[in-house]
Amino acid sequence: MRLRPVLPWIVAYLLILLVWALIILRRPGPTLWKGRSLVAVNTVFVLISVATIVWRGRTMSDGQGGYYWCCLSTGLIVFDVVLIVVALVMREKWFLFGISHDDTVVALQRCFTQTRASSVRRGDAYAIQCGGVEMTVTIRPTIGRMMSVRFIGGVDSRKAVLVRNLFCKQFHNSFPTARFRA
Repeated sequence: MRLRPVLPWIVAYLLILLVWALIILRRPGPTLWKGRSLVAVNTVFVLISVATIVWRGRTMSDGQGGYYWCCLSTGLIVFDVVLIVVALVMREKWFLFGISHDDTVVALQRCFTQTRASSVRRGDAYAIQCGGVEMTVTIRPTIGRMMSVRFIGGVDSRKAVLVRNLFCKQFHNSFPTARFRA
């Protein structure tokens, strides 16, 4: 596997991640990063790389009646597969940047209060009853002022969805949003 054809793609991807990380880290308040946003970035990146190969590529004869694809790189295929696998693994992960564990718990408790959901502490998780189902929320410190947040259960419950949405609205989104002022 030759690395040279895929190296510009790797550099471009790492630059995208670097710019994204700088945007997140320079924000004045806490930022919620959802794994689904990485799924979106990786999907777009893979589609662009495949579209570029198709656009630049052409079939060529091998002289014996067969054809081969001239611009297909094994390294790029491996890189695209790695990006897809990473996106699938990270799609359900949430991370909070720039906030302490105690402040994260306070924000979560505020969501419980606003939705009138009573919570029960189970170890490092909070369990709430959402109709007939239970949802657990786990907040764990990772590195520095970064928290791992995980919501489990309550997928079909409106109250669970409301708690999740209220929690998300308290923080900046990981993607930059355009602001238009009149």
